[in-house]
Amino acid sequence: MSVIVLWSCHLFVTSETYFSASDCGENLLNRVGMFAFMFGKYRFLVISIALFLVLDLGVLVLNFYTSGKIAEQAELINLAGRQRTLTQQMSKATLYIKAQKLQMWVYQSGLDELREHYKTFADTLRVFNDGGAIESIDGGQPIEIQAVVAPQGLKILEQANPLWKQFEDALAPLMVDTLVTDEEIDPASAFIASNNAPMFMLMDELTEHFKASAERQTVFLRRAQIVGISLATINFFIILFHFLKQLRGRDLKIKVKQNESDQILSTIGDGVFLLDKNLVIGGQYSRQLETIFSTKRVSGQSFKRFLGRYFANKTVGLSMDFVKLYFRPHINSALIEDVNPLKRVEATITTEDDEAVQKYLDFSFAPLNQGAGNRAILVTVKDVTAQILLEAQDEQAADELEQQMSLLTQILPVPYQELDYFIQESTQGYDRINALLKDTKHIADNFENTLNKIARETHRLKGSAAALNLKWVAEQHHALEDNIEALREQSKVKKLSGRNLLPLTIKLKSNYESLELISQFRCRLGNYASVVGTTVEAANDHQKTLSGHGGEIPEIDGKWLSLYDYAERLATDQGLSLDVDLRGFEAPMEPTLTEKLHPIAIQLLRNAIAHGIEDSDTRCRLKKPNNGQLLIALSHDRGGNYRFTFQDDGRGFDYAAIRVELVSKGILTIEQAGRASSGDLIRHAFMDTVSTQLNTDPISGRGVGLPLVWQLIKSIGGRLKVRSVEREFTHFIIEFEHQSNERETSTRTLMERAG
Repeated sequence: MSVIVLWSCHLFVTSETYFSASDCGENLLNRVGMFAFMFGKYRFLVISIALFLVLDLGVLVLNFYTSGKIAEQAELINLAGRQRTLTQQMSKATLYIKAQKLQMWVYQSGLDELREHYKTFADTLRVFNDGGAIESIDGGQPIEIQAVVAPQGLKILEQANPLWKQFEDALAPLMVDTLVTDEEIDPASAFIASNNAPMFMLMDELTEHFKASAERQTVFLRRAQIVGISLATINFFIILFHFLKQLRGRDLKIKVKQNESDQILSTIGDGVFLLDKNLVIGGQYSRQLETIFSTKRVSGQSFKRFLGRYFANKTVGLSMDFVKLYFRPHINSALIEDVNPLKRVEATITTEDDEAVQKYLDFSFAPLNQGAGNRAILVTVKDVTAQILLEAQDEQAADELEQQMSLLTQILPVPYQELDYFIQESTQGYDRINALLKDTKHIADNFENTLNKIARETHRLKGSAAALNLKWVAEQHHALEDNIEALREQSKVKKLSGRNLLPLTIKLKSNYESLELISQFRCRLGNYASVVGTTVEAANDHQKTLSGHGGEIPEIDGKWLSLYDYAERLATDQGLSLDVDLRGFEAPMEPTLTEKLHPIAIQLLRNAIAHGIEDSDTRCRLKKPNNGQLLIALSHDRGGNYRFTFQDDGRGFDYAAIRVELVSKGILTIEQAGRASSGDLIRHAFMDTVSTQLNTDPISGRGVGLPLVWQLIKSIGGRLKVRSVEREFTHFIIEFEHQSNERETSTRTLMERAG
């Protein structure tokens, strides 16, 4: 207390104000008294919340402790069950050795099995008696087991220990690494045959003992949870009732004060004037009216002309009709207030500096009876600009918060390495799009080519975002594609220039901001993980089984393993069933190799699901498996020659639809399209914006997927082979060179149709 007094006095001295010791002490007492008053005022709430937290914490601790005990009992049950099995296995092994002892190569395996069962049984029995570490049932890490201390368990062990000592004596000759004789195996076999059942029964009793103990602990935990949750719930409702009671009292006080404030503002802070029956503004009005409208020409003005300075003619006409209603007899003003056209209306006001300013004004009308049948209207004008803008900001902030929360929930499951790569890839992609938008000379020379490049880059980034299940980012890219498509349609009607790309620039800026937000989240999550010592691991970093895949997935590089989840999401969205087979992508994959192939795989996967794989009914009619079959494989030789294969058993290329699309876009004439071979049509599908999809959806319909694949193949110097049979399959083969030292390979482009 003396330290606090000295500190308080020091504050007074440093502020160059001098007080006596009594003044300092009095001030300190006032502060302590204020704290005591605040605690006394909210004492009930503080105590209730503290009790609520204590109850929850108590239940949590009890749950944690008892769960650990139950888990330990489960291990004991498993170990005791194994003991039962081992007694049978040892008996079986001795009989086997006895029957086959003349064949050295036959009974040696039985002898090894007997010795292994013998050692496991002995070690487990030792742990039951003395406690210690023992290998778990599933062969995992050793587990620590406490010695059995329950009376019933000790009683069983007291019977089992001497019996096991006899087992040891009988089996001791067989534990030596020598040939087994009749004098060794016959007594052991006879002893185990006669004593196997008693030992089995003892181990069975021990198992049941452990089960009963686990059941008692489970019942205790359940009861404790019910009691704790019940008490916490009761306490919660007490807090809620008390809080609502206080809140209601404060609301009433606030409402009274608000009414008083409104009355003061209506006479001082707002513009107030009278309208006579001729709708002319009276000579008396509040000075705030001049401030609101930035004019002194108010008195004697026609209300219609006055409004005409600031509002559109339609608004003025509606307003005059509305005001005239107040002069009609038997009109209830409360009933017509809801149709007031001058409620929170936007006005354009010219200031004394001839600057046009946008304001939001709120007009209210109140009829007055002046006697002798004369009526007037009291008009109150409020400048609600700040309020409107604040509401708009609050709404925008709420939308941004909702978007950020949605984005955060989408980011959390993504592994950090994949998220970092996505951020880097997106940044580079945005930079390339930005460079295209800034190249005004190239835009003027070839507007359509610029749009195609931007569309391919956007489609690639959308695929990468969708592969990580970043739906918000994928939707932004889809919206950017909508803008690109709209510009493409406009360019067919009139010539466009760089100015018409402004909507794309705005969208790109929004995408940059979203990417910056993702980077911030990534940084914060990384810092959090470094503090608590944990990281967020994606579910697809572990072994998993894909619905319909029919088996366990091998250890595959994490980024490629995520294709299973992506394929399942896309197929589910399209109402399809799909089996994916990945080969040659075992972890760890070389990062540069993944960077080359992963974007291609994403685009081909989207193409296969959108255009290739049929629904279950169609596949049934075609006598195909119910689930679509998709193979993605990678192989290479020692010379760095790689072969990337992508194959689906879907409907294949629709050559007729491609011909129709090429003719409709003016790329080929009807005669040229009729003469075009299947190889020619496939080349057009990869080089022109051709889509056989009637409607545009998030994964297809824009005709940029395959041209993007072709650009990616060219960027790695690859060769593409395509083989497709309608209603049977499509097979893509990409051959390229890749060296571990990241040497650049020359770009070679060749397309050919195999078969």
